[in-house]
Amino acid sequence: MMDKKFISSQRYKDQQLRAVRENAHPDILEFEKRLITKMRKQFVPLFCHCLWRDALTQNAHHQSGKSKARAWESPHNYGLAVDIIHSTKAWDLTLKQWDLLGHIGKEISVQAGIDVTWGGDWKFYDPAHWELKEWKILRDQVPIHLLK
Repeated sequence: MMDKKFISSQRYKDQQLRAVRENAHPDILEFEKRLITKMRKQFVPLFCHCLWRDALTQNAHHQSGKSKARAWESPHNYGLAVDIIHSTKAWDLTLKQWDLLGHIGKEISVQAGIDVTWGGDWKFYDPAHWELKEWKILRDQVPIHLLK
């Protein structure tokens, strides 16, 4: 998983700016930042693949089987979830590698006081996915103009 050379590359820097962060919840942004920073210090390049997802994209993910959720059933539609993947391997990590990331993410969650749920613990295995535990309550607080 380590790739010291890649972390200093322009491609890695560009990946850090890829995801739409506008209107995402501050807690999920803080969790993302902490996990990526901690792993970068260990020379493991990660980046945020997705924070916010529009309804059309969500339905496409559902139809293709990449998600169990339809539009407005996913915390991504409200900026309350993040998918974090490896910079060069993407989702192609071993179970042991994903478990390591899951363990570290859970430690960060406790240390930061950010209550998240990890998709690697689900029956529908989604190890890149992290969501705020109370996202179904928090979604009701998202201003309607941000949901278009």
